[in-house]
Amino acid sequence: MLSRFLVVSALAALVAVPAAAQDFAPHKAAYAVNAIDHGKLGEAVGSYAFELKLTCEAYVITQRLRLEVEGGRGNVVTEQLSQMTESRDGRTLQFEHRSIANGREVSLVKGEAVLDDKGAGQAHFSNPEGQSTALPAGTLFPIAIARATVQHAKAGDNGMDGLFFYGEKPKPPQAVNALIGRVPKRLADIKIPDGADALVKGHDRIYYRAGFFDADGKSKGEQATFEMSSLMLDNGIELWGTHEEGDGTGIEYRITRLEALPLPTCK
Repeated sequence: MLSRFLVVSALAALVAVPAAAQDFAPHKAAYAVNAIDHGKLGEAVGSYAFELKLTCEAYVITQRLRLEVEGGRGNVVTEQLSQMTESRDGRTLQFEHRSIANGREVSLVKGEAVLDDKGAGQAHFSNPEGQSTALPAGTLFPIAIARATVQHAKAGDNGMDGLFFYGEKPKPPQAVNALIGRVPKRLADIKIPDGADALVKGHDRIYYRAGFFDADGKSKGEQATFEMSSLMLDNGIELWGTHEEGDGTGIEYRITRLEALPLPTCK
């Protein structure tokens, strides 16, 4: 159900980001995860780990979500793992997404997506083998969208529409409608993990909420397939977020650990 959660949690604009936009800070972070039901916070159900490495050519994203929930035959432990490598220019994305239940792999999706100089392209899947999907002009990958979100927030924009692709399924990009707003008072008390002040100091906090629609569902007035919200810093570090399915169930995650990763040495 929550495989779509594993994605960089800053999703917003259709407009391409200037090449001079600031780089995100390479880092790794851990989060405590609680269940939510129609906005009401529930019990602890797992953990989420995120890592962003920066090379001279690309961003490398690694994510792991582990949940333990009560099932009909006892507790069920699920793990969802994603690794994505996105070029610095936002035109190529290599992706691999795995889902595991009680130690057994239940799904694997992997492949590569490439955009041309007009922003359109194709995604080709090696698993499931032989499948592909077209990427319309304006499609953005995770880091490109995250950087665009920061740009629009700093420009004072309060909402935008976009197309988003990260390779979870061999399907067209999803339409995204995002609202950028003031940080809610209930999030003002989020504690910065010990030893992480240097990563946080001097960076603006950005709050947004986004709805995701399959294919042309948004234009037809259909309900979003899922929604998410995020409190992030303008250097790409996420402090808090939610992922909610159409039935109102989902998860909330809050940062518990944060540390910097080294910058690459590029000629």
